[in-house]
Amino acid sequence: MEPLFIDSLKGQIFAVYHTAKTPGTPKGQILFIPPFAEELNRSRHMIARQARCFADQGYGVLILDLYGTGDSHGTFGDATLDIWRADILAASDWLARKSDAPCSLWAMRTGALLAADALQHTPDLARNLLLWSPVTNGKRFISQYMRIKLAAEMTGNTTTPSLTMKDLWAQLDQGKNLEIAGYDISPALANSLNDLTLADVPLAEDTTVLWVENALTTPAEMSPGSRKIIDQWQTKNAKVVTAVVNDVSFWTLQEPEWAEEYIEQTTMLAQQNLV
Repeated sequence: MEPLFIDSLKGQIFAVYHTAKTPGTPKGQILFIPPFAEELNRSRHMIARQARCFADQGYGVLILDLYGTGDSHGTFGDATLDIWRADILAASDWLARKSDAPCSLWAMRTGALLAADALQHTPDLARNLLLWSPVTNGKRFISQYMRIKLAAEMTGNTTTPSLTMKDLWAQLDQGKNLEIAGYDISPALANSLNDLTLADVPLAEDTTVLWVENALTTPAEMSPGSRKIIDQWQTKNAKVVTAVVNDVSFWTLQEPEWAEEYIEQTTMLAQQNLV
């Protein structure tokens, strides 16, 4: 495991590289694109464990902290989609200098939207996509995230009228950051994420997508929103391999818990389908 800093658009970003455990050149390189805000911190134990599994299979894995997160330069409130896209491309360039092995993007939750955005700007960025419970629609995610703010206001305020979603968007429209659950969200970032959807990702015909998501139903079933996106991608002749697990939504939990099925299914799908 190699901790390092990579030069990017607005400063250095922190990353950890897990070296392939097999002899010689790695069979592939995997770039991890993280989820949003506190979801990343709640998921680090799972991300690190899966990275070690990939390394055991012969892949080099780069896990990065985007600008304003973790040990990277900057503050979250100054982050924009353009900056994060530049971080992803800088990390990809670092991997390309490390080895000419084919690169795959492994993205979790909103990281899938960032991967889609990066691929729109650089279609040859990666040969494969591996998605963990991807957020398919940025507008829906931002609305859900803002409800955290509304819920906190309702709980702690009994004397003045409660905030509404319209009030929060008005604050952003005035150029003011929103503080939600300890994170400042800039108008630029909120509006950019609001416009992203997985439906827009350009997929080459030979693209392989591994899609692993959690289900609260028994038996486990793919959500309608996910199925819609997958159907659209398959019409573009992309190969989409899915796994639906009944496991904990570990990115929502205050205390770390292991989601064993995520690890097992992801490792198996990678072994069977990734280059």
